[in-house]
Amino acid sequence: MYTRFKALLLLLCSATITLGQQKPVYQFKVLQFSMAPGLGSNGLHPGGYVNGFSFNLTSGYSAANHVLEVGGISNLNTEYTKGLQVAGIFNLTGGNAFAGMNLKEAKKKINSGFEANLEGLQVSGVANVVITNVFGGQMTGGVNYIKGGIFGIQTAGLANVVEKYGFGVQLAGAYNSVVGSFDGVQLATLLNYTGARLQGLQLGGFNQVRNIEGRNSFSFSGYSAVQLGLVNRARKMNGLQIGLVNFGGAMQGTQIGLINFYHGGKEANTKDGTSIGLLNIGHTTEVLVYADELFFTNYQLSTGTLKNGRKLDAVKWIHIQNAIIFGYNPDLLRPDNTQWALGYGLYKKIFNRSITPGMNQFRFISGGLEFLHYNEGSDLNEKLNLISRLKASAGTRLHPKLQNIYVFGGLSYSMLISRTPVDVRPGFLNDAHVSADIARQRWAGGHVGIMIH
Repeated sequence: MYTRFKALLLLLCSATITLGQQKPVYQFKVLQFSMAPGLGSNGLHPGGYVNGFSFNLTSGYSAANHVLEVGGISNLNTEYTKGLQVAGIFNLTGGNAFAGMNLKEAKKKINSGFEANLEGLQVSGVANVVITNVFGGQMTGGVNYIKGGIFGIQTAGLANVVEKYGFGVQLAGAYNSVVGSFDGVQLATLLNYTGARLQGLQLGGFNQVRNIEGRNSFSFSGYSAVQLGLVNRARKMNGLQIGLVNFGGAMQGTQIGLINFYHGGKEANTKDGTSIGLLNIGHTTEVLVYADELFFTNYQLSTGTLKNGRKLDAVKWIHIQNAIIFGYNPDLLRPDNTQWALGYGLYKKIFNRSITPGMNQFRFISGGLEFLHYNEGSDLNEKLNLISRLKASAGTRLHPKLQNIYVFGGLSYSMLISRTPVDVRPGFLNDAHVSADIARQRWAGGHVGIMIH
């Protein structure tokens, strides 16, 4: 009986020692002062204390802090941080949390549920570091780094880095980086990066994300995202990109930029997006040569997207086309009378859909807007000479075997607004009006030509 009782006692003692090693017991102090770690009111072992208020002339060191911690140089909490933490240079939550442990012991501690979290606000001159998650905020003149996730706000003079996911706001002088998904706003002068899904806004010089979902996605949760910058890049972009150059990847959203790159989506029975820009490189290209009431020769390069190519129940093909237009009337005898215009057009074009051999995309109708800058002579006129035009067209292939060549014609209604006394001499229905320094001319016109699709 005695032997059994002794064995049970030894077993209980062993379990108590083991539990004590896994979850050490810390002493609580309401108020702590120190000159440096080990030179303060918590004695030579400050890492065994949890403080309410902590004031450190140089650097603070404790297991945790609950309300306020101020350090002239730095603050380090091994377990967690709550409340406000302020340091002249850096704050660290989770430092030395695995000191003296081998790899197996460290993994065991992590698997037991250990998290070195910040619940509050860190403020520093150079850096804030949190080993696990942040519930609150970080502010620094240098770098904020979180090994886990962020639920709150980060502001940094240089960079914000999150190794997992984020919900909230990141503001940085140079760049923001979230390795996983991010829901919120990323604002930086140079770079914003999200390694997985973005829901919210990226605003910066260069924005990169893995995927943005939107209303054309196969499964859409109701939340999308916007990229606004000089260069925007996404592997899958079903939201909105606005920039000088946009890379949409599998693009089913909207791109607005000078140059847009994209390719169609992959999910069956979903629509592709819309690219609006001078050059849209990815799906459809058309070359048009035609004459109208202003110019004997017009050259047009159109690029754009096919909206419903994967819609199985569609009865027509819908294209969104962006055009670069050059109109030209040479005068070999008097070069000063040479007329020319350079401009941009945006159209919606509808082709017929048919299962009859040779009759698919046999006919089309289109409508849209054009904006042209009108010039006379060899030089570009720097004053206002803007032609705005509503345009409608219809076209057809001449034979089923002519797969890519169409003839077309149509009508237009134009208005010229100019600050110089220019007479465009349209062919018919001319209506001119001069008011102050602005001259307006309106007229109806027509066009006929050939298209290679």
